[in-house]
Amino acid sequence: MSPRALARDAGMSSGQARLLKALRAEAARYVRALHAARSGRPRDIHALRIATRRMLALMEFGAALAPSDKWRARVREIRQPFRKCARLRDLQATRAHLDQLRNGKPARQALLRALQKWLREAIRRRRRRTIEQLEAVRPRRVCRKIIQLASARTGSARSADGAGDCIDRSRREVRGACRRMCAGGVEALHRARVAIKRCRYELEMAAAVGAAAQPGQLRALRRLQQALGTVTDLELLRGELKRYARQHRGQKRALAQLRRELGRERAQRRAEALAMVARGAIVVSRN
Repeated sequence: MSPRALARDAGMSSGQARLLKALRAEAARYVRALHAARSGRPRDIHALRIATRRMLALMEFGAALAPSDKWRARVREIRQPFRKCARLRDLQATRAHLDQLRNGKPARQALLRALQKWLREAIRRRRRRTIEQLEAVRPRRVCRKIIQLASARTGSARSADGAGDCIDRSRREVRGACRRMCAGGVEALHRARVAIKRCRYELEMAAAVGAAAQPGQLRALRRLQQALGTVTDLELLRGELKRYARQHRGQKRALAQLRRELGRERAQRRAEALAMVARGAIVVSRN
């Protein structure tokens, strides 16, 4: 059934009907992703986080097209598995970045092998705990509640304009976050990356609810997110090196040198990201 026919039969706007159709498809994908993530494998954990962001983008549209004070509670429920696997994902990303480091000096090679072994053990412990937490989640129940919210009659003729307003708001948040990132530190950078991800996924899901999306803006957001992701990975790795140093004081000097090298690379990558912002890659107003 087309969104227009569904809207006519159910007494809802065409935008709301499109939202309902998209939510049903994404809810099925989210459930599959969560079940797969119980393996603890890096690709499955990453896929769950992507599926969660797609659901959250549609739920943002849902709050605009079918308003209810219950959306906030549903958002918290959807985010719970996302947060439960955050530490495991950070460790896995850190290990992947560490595996890319190469150095011909025997002492450095020995240090990197020791770090890899230490991270493998940390991942093993966190993976077991994360799997237990994900096995306790019942995604179908949460998704049913979300579909019910999206199906509710609102008594208004809201259309895709509501989704467009959400995207415009996210653009403004990206612009503000990027400004603060230029003047702030690691935390400001992290907040900017979160805002960029949110806006990016809303743009990617815009067509599903009949809203317009600008491909050029989407490409700019992806490039900037990738650049900030590299900075974040380097910062995560430096943090793990600091934890390792507290437990292995005999290697403190070698670890400090490695952290300085990573710090220089992080500064260079951050400068590249700031240059992208300075070039005006992020557009805020609706075209």
